[in-house]
Amino acid sequence: MKDQATAKILQFLDVISVEVAANRHEIAATAHEVAAIRHETSELRTEMRSGFTRVERRLGNIEVRVETVETELQSFREEFERRISPLEH
Repeated sequence: MKDQATAKILQFLDVISVEVAANRHEIAATAHEVAAIRHETSELRTEMRSGFTRVERRLGNIEVRVETVETELQSFREEFERRISPLEH
């Protein structure tokens, strides 16, 4: 009876060792996948940052253009008023 118990224990240990080995392989594969996903995420963050930087730069350029147009419009209005006012009287 003792030999049967020992054989059963050894059989369970064999099953457990096979399962542990399989799980180690799966864990290693999962770790590799996680590393790949982190790398992709990092690349996406970098792309997003550069995209936002480009958008901010373009918005800044547009702001400068709008301010220039507003200044020119104000100058035009002032000149228009200066020339038209005497004609209206």
